[in-house]
Amino acid sequence: MMDLDLFPASARFVYLRTDEADDLTNYWELHPEEQGLVSHAVDKRKGEFGDARWCAHQALTELGVPPGEAILKGDSGMPLWPEKYTGSLTHTDGLRAAVAAPKTHVSSMGIDAEPAQPLPEGVIDQIARAPERHRFDRMKADGDEWAGRLLFCAKEATYKCWFPMTRRWLGFEDAEIDIRPDGTFIAYILARPTPVPFFEGRWVVRNGFVIASAFVEV
Repeated sequence: MMDLDLFPASARFVYLRTDEADDLTNYWELHPEEQGLVSHAVDKRKGEFGDARWCAHQALTELGVPPGEAILKGDSGMPLWPEKYTGSLTHTDGLRAAVAAPKTHVSSMGIDAEPAQPLPEGVIDQIARAPERHRFDRMKADGDEWAGRLLFCAKEATYKCWFPMTRRWLGFEDAEIDIRPDGTFIAYILARPTPVPFFEGRWVVRNGFVIASAFVEV
């Protein structure tokens, strides 16, 4: 369904398609400490959380990490991966996914997915800088009705990549996304100080979803 080219070669990616928003099968299989993170949430939230964590554990297993270690939450809800690994999780209606990689190859990474649909009215004005708005207008004129979702996903993936490296908030206005038609993008970081001036990014629109990844390789 999704190209593994979205990620560096060292990464492992696992996704789950589901129409059962409140299926708690994977939630009940989590480590008790993981279950406790959302124990007071509604079933839909528990289901999303359990499915995404299940994907994360599967990705780590593919990297040779022994099962059993809980992925807890850090600052601002950031997933706490095993010491020598980095990764990211995402979930939206119908799709849950996670990607993980060894820190010897990837410093940080982020992933985000959204339905391949137009953004709600007015949202693009809240998230887009002027150059981004010009590219959005061109893409929309070409018939890419999901162009706003792509920009949103790219910014969310950029934030998920940024935060583990800095423990600082990054607003929509603090990164400028140069989306390219070949399925790549560059996220230029405008906030200062910054550990790196830009993140590499990749994107795909497939099977009704927009998926974007951002990463910093070692």
